[in-house]
Amino acid sequence: MIKKYTIDNIKSLDLPIKKPCIIFLKWDLWAGKTTISKHILNNLIWITQDIISPTYTYYNKYDDNFHFDLYRLTNYDEFFAIWWEDIMDNNTWIIIVEWPEIIEPYYKADFVINIKKTENENERELEIITK
Repeated sequence: MIKKYTIDNIKSLDLPIKKPCIIFLKWDLWAGKTTISKHILNNLIWITQDIISPTYTYYNKYDDNFHFDLYRLTNYDEFFAIWWEDIMDNNTWIIIVEWPEIIEPYYKADFVINIKKTENENERELEIITK
């Protein structure tokens, strides 16, 4: 499914999320991965906390859900050395992963959301792939 969303209509994005669930968000810098993560966590999972980018902390935990940003990791060994595979292997939470490329050979996502910029600065085209 491919659909275009703007900042104004992102709340119409609906995914049938059930625990456990792994969601991969893919594409370029500044494409809106954290905005989509905020929508998923606040509006689909009903997390009331303020959702912030985990770029410099690598991940944030919201209740029993995790939001990873693997942009600064260069290989799976770094992921493994930080013990994050324990979180991924637990398989009881909702886990959102930005920049999942280094873990894709080891983990399968329930949803992969490919984000593409469009000519409209406030619009993104989302391709949602389900397993």
